[in-house]
Amino acid sequence: MGERLLTLREAAARLNVSIATLKRYIYEGKVRSAKLPGGHHRIPEAEIARVLSVGGFEAEAEGPGVFSGAGDGRLEVLERWMAELDAEVERLGAAIQALASFCGKVGKAEPSTEEPQKPMTGHHEVLVLGTGCKRCEQLYRLVGETLQRIGRTDVGLRHVKDLDEIAAYGPVLTPALVVDGEVVLSGRVPSAASLQEMLLERLG
Repeated sequence: MGERLLTLREAAARLNVSIATLKRYIYEGKVRSAKLPGGHHRIPEAEIARVLSVGGFEAEAEGPGVFSGAGDGRLEVLERWMAELDAEVERLGAAIQALASFCGKVGKAEPSTEEPQKPMTGHHEVLVLGTGCKRCEQLYRLVGETLQRIGRTDVGLRHVKDLDEIAAYGPVLTPALVVDGEVVLSGRVPSAASLQEMLLERLG
């Protein structure tokens, strides 16, 4: 009885890679295959054993027969994706809380006429609105670094986490940026260059 031949799907599952990746290595000569009369590739079980014996799909740079860790790579991408989703859910949850607080104020019989506190003349104030999500903290840190970089020691920076105080600025998505009482950015974290340009323009 001859050696058992595996389909590409079976072989890819054994090696923990995609079929496309396996085909690429076949064409590059890194995986030996048997070609059927109809043109389909089959992988001998002995070839699977050989690849696994040299460490499976590790780093391609190690040489022929040793490949990139496709399984670990996919896991890393999934973990990063999940972390980004968690951060986005956290940000949206904080934004919904702020919006709910604003709607609660609007729904009162006697809506508050209180306006956000304006900075004193000759002094600028920059606020980051956000209840404490990762992006809110990121924006606050980025603003502080930018103000320091452009040498604006005349600017007061504050992170506003109180829902009632955030709601005073209207239905804004957090994180939000307020310069001298005016909301200039909401719902995102800009690039460092974009933020610097914005602050230079607003602060004069």
